[in-house]
This record gives sequence, C-alpha cells and structure tokens, in this order.
Amino acid sequence: MTQYLAPESMEELAAMLAAAPENTRIIAGGTDYVIAARRSGEEPDALLWLGRIPETHRVALTETELRVGASATMAHIAAQLPAEPAFLAVKDAVSDVGSPQIRAKATWVGNLCNASPAGDMLPVSLLYDAEIETLDGAGRAERIPMRDFVLAPKKTALRPGQAATAVVIDAARWRGCVSAFRKIGSRERVSISRIGLAALIRPEGGVIAEARLVLGAVANTPIRIPDAETLMQGRRLDDPALLAEVTAIVSRTVHDNCRPANRLYKTEASRGLTADVFAQLLSRMG
Repeated sequence: MTQYLAPESMEELAAMLAAAPENTRIIAGGTDYVIAARRSGEEPDALLWLGRIPETHRVALTETELRVGASATMAHIAAQLPAEPAFLAVKDAVSDVGSPQIRAKATWVGNLCNASPAGDMLPVSLLYDAEIETLDGAGRAERIPMRDFVLAPKKTALRPGQAATAVVIDAARWRGCVSAFRKIGSRERVSISRIGLAALIRPEGGVIAEARLVLGAVANTPIRIPDAETLMQGRRLDDPALLAEVTAIVSRTVHDNCRPANRLYKTEASRGLTADVFAQLLSRMG
C-alpha cells in the first residue's frame, strides 16, 4: 500500500525525504503523475505531496528575482505575475497550458520535473537561464541551472531523495526586455505543443541590443538558436529582411534537429510561428 506524505514546512520536507523509501514519487499538482499512473498501474511505496508547505505556493517578482514555488499552479502564476514586459513569455506559457482545469492544478516546477519534450515551460525556463531550487534529506538547498536540469525525455538532474521546491530567475538581468512565447498544438484547446518558440529582446535606441530565441518540442531538450540571436543584434525588429533571415535560421534549426516523422510539418510550421512571435514582440514594444 502506498504511504501518503504531506509535509507542512521545509524542515518537515527534509526529514521526510531522509526517511522516505527509495520508490517515492514527489508531486505538486500531480497532473502528469495521475496520467502516468493510470497508464502503467504504478504504485510507489510513498507519494510525497508538497502542497501543504506555504512557501511553495508563492509567486513573487522583486527588483532582484522572480521566484515561483513548486506548488504555484499555472492559473495562480498567470493571475499573480505582474504584466512586466520582460516576463510576458511566462504569462503566455502558463495561460495556454492544457485546459482551465489543468491550469488550476498543474505547476511550473512539475512541468520541468516531468521533462516532456513538449513541456511549454522548458523553453521558457531556458530563455531566462532559470534555476531550479532543490532540497534534500540533509536539509541542503541547491540551485540547478535549467541548461543542466533536463537531461533527456522524462529524465532530470534531480537525485534520489531530492525535491525541486522553486523556480528562480534573476529579474535584474532581464529588466528592460520584452518577451513572448507562442506554440502550435494539435488542437485548439487542451493542446499539447507540437512546436513552441520563446523569444526575448532588449530594445535600445530603436534597435535590438540583445536577443534570445529558444525552440521547444523539436528535440529531446529545448534548443537555443545563437546564430539567429547574433543576427538580430543591432537590427530593427520591424525590418522585413530581418524576419526573413531569422525565419530561415529557425526553420533550418528545426529541420536539422527534428525526427524524420515530424520534420516536414515542423519545419514549415516554424515559419509562421516565427512571424507570430515577431508580431507579438512588436506589439509589446508599443
């Protein structure tokens, strides 16, 4: 029979992690776990739920950092996160995950820990060089950079007995930027991403001083596109020639990294997706 654990503080969480059996599943919203358990009939020795720890529900944007707790749902993040242009890509992503029912339970941290290539929060997290804060059974807190966190589909850098407790972003680093995230799914609602693009630019003096582009749902892990980022520097976002050049790089990146079964569709879809993201950034620049 599965043991149910629900710590009410970080101290209790550390103690339970130290004593928990080896086959322990840690959940926040549990949306991915429920689906997997129904399919596989999995019955872990223990199920550890983070939802009773107050800190894990907090969403806080300060001058120095954006911190989102492991139990903060997509709906809660969308409602609580200020409409700061630098972090609109986060609001785009959390506002379009699944259905309203899923967004009421699913969490950003859980999306990362599930490590599905189609996870919307994976490219968004890499866009900002996010760090995943963790806690282990010895009470040790650690931060793992997003670039090192997702290793492969369904595989992360989390060690046994280690729980992800928050996502943290250096807010000061991205102050003054504008961001956006768009995806193409298999249907209009409750859509699983078939391809997604997260983008962030720093406009200065009418041109782009810095740019970041991250593709999701193309390869096993999100892909940054440094060639396109470099190309955008010093250019105007409303330059049609720039859009054409970036689109060519994005589509080539998709083609070179996508599985053959999806290559043709995703390569072509990336062209319209890039145009949509450019338009979204332009509208947000005012």
